[in-house]
Amino acid sequence: MLIAFLAEMMRRKGDAMYSFEVKRISTLCFVLVAAIGFVGCSSAEPTDDPGVERVGKYLLMHKGPQSEVVVGYRFAQQSLGSDWLVLEMAMTSPPNQTAVMKRENVAVKTPAGETVLLATQREFNEAYGTLQSRLRAADVVRDPMNYWPPRKSECAIRFFTTPGTGVSFDEVTVNDFRACEGRLLFNIPGGVQAGRYILTIGLDTSEVEIPITFAQ
Repeated sequence: MLIAFLAEMMRRKGDAMYSFEVKRISTLCFVLVAAIGFVGCSSAEPTDDPGVERVGKYLLMHKGPQSEVVVGYRFAQQSLGSDWLVLEMAMTSPPNQTAVMKRENVAVKTPAGETVLLATQREFNEAYGTLQSRLRAADVVRDPMNYWPPRKSECAIRFFTTPGTGVSFDEVTVNDFRACEGRLLFNIPGGVQAGRYILTIGLDTSEVEIPITFAQ
């Protein structure tokens, strides 16, 4: 059908007009394919936890009034027994919203019911000698976290920086034009065990809770 249409355009308007129409149709087709591709990548499965969807085997998304958060735990699942829980994270805000995430308001609840706060930069520095090989491995096995339209500008969640390479920050601000990515690290007493953990993030007027279950 498209070929017949193009042939008719060439017959009626000549080669110059035909060339123009081909370019216009090609552009429209490209936009349509890109849009379809983006929609296809955004499929999600509901979970038993309100506001939380599964967007990948090791990826969970929480949608709340102030924020949209994606958490990746592929490396953590492969690192049971480690003293450090390593989670990948991306965060943005829905339209007309802003959210400030502060280090002091980020924690995990362990299967034993203990609350562990996000590590400090000082704790990270002290453990870096044993952590660096694990972090390099996490760089390899991490899942892509870009679950938002490309119009959003990228930024970093810099709660942790490699010692001697820069400055870390104790908070990050996102809005509906910014999508930030980074890593969360928790020093877990007794090591990371199989079971249900709950990542909690306290925001200005709401709280994010994302349950993560590690299988044995």
